[in-house]
Amino acid sequence: MSTPLLPRLGAGCGVLFPIVLFVASGDGDNAFLAPRAIAGLAALTVAIPFIAYLCSLLREAEGGAGWLATTALTTGVAGIVLKLSSDMAPLALHRAHVADGTQLHKAFEELAGGATVLSLYPLAVFCAATAIVALRTGALPRWLGVAAAVAAAALAVNGAFLEASFLPALLVFMLWTLLAGVHLLRRTRPEAAAGRVTATAAT
Repeated sequence: MSTPLLPRLGAGCGVLFPIVLFVASGDGDNAFLAPRAIAGLAALTVAIPFIAYLCSLLREAEGGAGWLATTALTTGVAGIVLKLSSDMAPLALHRAHVADGTQLHKAFEELAGGATVLSLYPLAVFCAATAIVALRTGALPRWLGVAAAVAAAALAVNGAFLEASFLPALLVFMLWTLLAGVHLLRRTRPEAAAGRVTATAAT
């Protein structure tokens, strides 16, 4: 049996996103570097196909009358778009050659930080909706459903601190995405796909 390319691509994006974003973040230095910025933008962009793929599985498991899978899709994409928008400020500072230490530079940095904090809210709803569907339907293993609920709580709590500059909940979200991506990637292997077909036929 041949393994469909598109499911593997969707699952692979979930593995690629957190790894590349973590590497692109470096040691937390705020200095603008074009290669690092491009890698970060690319990582966030490939998170969208992963969210779409994951939510297609949730929708299939939930059924046509359900709305939680759609909630997960819209809030997941909204959170990633907000995080993407946080990169506009550093890019604008770089393009305009605004000197570090000025009030304008500080204002743009805070704008970027604010957009990142705001992204935690829709991402929390995404994880919560994913957890509910996963735990109710078995679309994902129970441990991944529980981990999604933990990530949702972490994102919501971290988002309550609007002036926070350290956002550990994003690391929790990235770790969950990596684990989910690896699981879904393994599930698309030929032998795993054959096993699911056999189990379906037996029932």
